[in-house]
Amino acid sequence: MAEVQITYWRDIPSMVTAREGRRNTFRVELPARFQVAIDEAAMRLNMTGTDAYIEQWRRGPWVERAGAMDEVARAVAAEVEGDYPPERVREMLRALGPDPVAPPAPAESKLLTWLNEGRIILGDGAMGTMLQQAGLTDGGAPELWNVTKPDAVRAIYQAYIDAGAEMIETNTFGGTSARLKLHNLQDRVVELNRAGAALAVEVAHPRGVLVAGSIGPSGDMIEPVGPVTVAEAKAMFAEQVRGLVEGGVDLAVIETMYLFNEVRAAVDAVREVAPQLPIVTTLSFDTNLHTMMGISPREAVQTLSSWGVQIVGANCGTGVDEMEIIASQLAQARPPGVYLMVQSNSGMPKYADGKIHYDGTPDVMAEYAVKMRNLGINIIGACCGSTPAHVAAMRAALERVKEEPITGPPASDDGRIESAESRAARAAARRSERRQRVAE
Repeated sequence: MAEVQITYWRDIPSMVTAREGRRNTFRVELPARFQVAIDEAAMRLNMTGTDAYIEQWRRGPWVERAGAMDEVARAVAAEVEGDYPPERVREMLRALGPDPVAPPAPAESKLLTWLNEGRIILGDGAMGTMLQQAGLTDGGAPELWNVTKPDAVRAIYQAYIDAGAEMIETNTFGGTSARLKLHNLQDRVVELNRAGAALAVEVAHPRGVLVAGSIGPSGDMIEPVGPVTVAEAKAMFAEQVRGLVEGGVDLAVIETMYLFNEVRAAVDAVREVAPQLPIVTTLSFDTNLHTMMGISPREAVQTLSSWGVQIVGANCGTGVDEMEIIASQLAQARPPGVYLMVQSNSGMPKYADGKIHYDGTPDVMAEYAVKMRNLGINIIGACCGSTPAHVAAMRAALERVKEEPITGPPASDDGRIESAESRAARAAARRSERRQRVAE
């Protein structure tokens, strides 16, 4: 027999603790979305960083429950997660006050002007794939090429523009100090990001093409899954953003994310350094149509839009078939005033002849682009394995259908993306089955 207790911030659960006796305890932190909600609640109530914030923490009563303390803690955590689906938490937050809004973008923001006009924007394709074709080895730092091989990087930017891209991303995906430290380049964050942005601006702006500063995952594990705090991650991203802004980017693309706390750190960093800069945020739903941390497309677009992020979406993943499912839910769940962006991998990677190849042909990506357009996606690009040839095929396909009506997503969800409630119930059932086997 164990005792179990739930810790709350106001009415939002945060952690489950089980104990056997007074000294033996076992704790389970609830998924990151709960701490994100707590942070947002504190912001709505103007309690962030105050004594009042600390005073809102409370513990429920200890309740006896049969089973070992670790099993009890995990089981109750699963039940709590199921009892507090994202929709319920969102309603709890709305009860505290209106949704926060993003700082207004400047009137001269070309990106938002295009989107408000209803324009479908074609993005570029993979940077890493192109750099590898140009000779970058697996152990090299892509961002270093911005200063050691600028002509090669410039040529990649130019090739995507010539293929028809209206927005290109900078060669800065791994441009944080944590990632650059792997190559002993952690002291050159601003320099390498500035150079990557400036090269893109040099070839893009004369052609009227937008330059998006690429910001990938930090390279460190952020709380609650790792030791780095959100504040430390924000400082790391802010350093990268300073370089991108100095290089002249038109917007920031925070991409391939999987954890809300890391997204929040990056978003806050952009707003602190360059509050006028439009922000795009995309997550990678590559684990059973969820992110690695269990975030669904629906939860992503609802949560990020509540932070005032106007452009939300998905990138990378496992290929165009799954991206169609993901994009459908994004389109079904998007709130008014929110735009969507997707960038699918060019098929699935395959290893042959000592190299990694992707099986998505330009024709496959052209079909994908039309499907995304018909779902109502506003910015359509490509990711790993794609090349200027893929983007050119996408450009041609979108031109062929530009006069056709956009049908939009299906009216109802077809259930291919498992709900948070179902995932929690399934996890609880697995734990119950394991306990039963142990008891037998």
